[in-house]
Amino acid sequence: DASADPGAIKRIAAGHGAAVIRRPANGGPGAARNTGLAAAETSLVAFLDSDCVPRPGWLERLLPHFADPVVGAVAPRIVPHEAGTGWLARYEGASSTLDMGARPSIVRPGARVSYVPGAALVVRKAAAGDGFRERMYVGEDVDFVWRMNAAGWRVRYEPGAAMGHDHRVTFRAWFTRRADYGTSAAALETLHPGAGRP
Repeated sequence: DASADPGAIKRIAAGHGAAVIRRPANGGPGAARNTGLAAAETSLVAFLDSDCVPRPGWLERLLPHFADPVVGAVAPRIVPHEAGTGWLARYEGASSTLDMGARPSIVRPGARVSYVPGAALVVRKAAAGDGFRERMYVGEDVDFVWRMNAAGWRVRYEPGAAMGHDHRVTFRAWFTRRADYGTSAAALETLHPGAGRP
């Protein structure tokens, strides 16, 4: 998504047998995910943000859910990549907005787990519909999951699969991100009236 050092990314990807599709202009997470979704030739697509660090076995724990033909997406538990020592790192380790807890759940508005973050998500391509809403820079993952649910697909949260995440642990970065998340509330309420928590 218009990364600043595409050469380094291409070298790393090539070393692992992966291809890089570079977007010349930054369009945000929804646009980047849709570009990957359109290029994918597989029936399942794994989305991972650049601040995610996969734990061994994470994918193998998610894939069995797709044996159910109505499961459209499955998300792992997002945990800190490294244990931090500062108070904010400890807080994020215990109460991150990306961590949906230790119990498996169906994901839908009103459920114990009402959304899952798009930072790490495996999606059945046939269930993706129009993909992520590109005009939304935050909350696009919540909207995506809720639209998938409204279309009759099931979304599952599987905490047995863990995904490490480089949490923001300086106050300015953490506070800015929390404020960003908050800006999605009005758009989500407009798009999905009554689905969000007050």
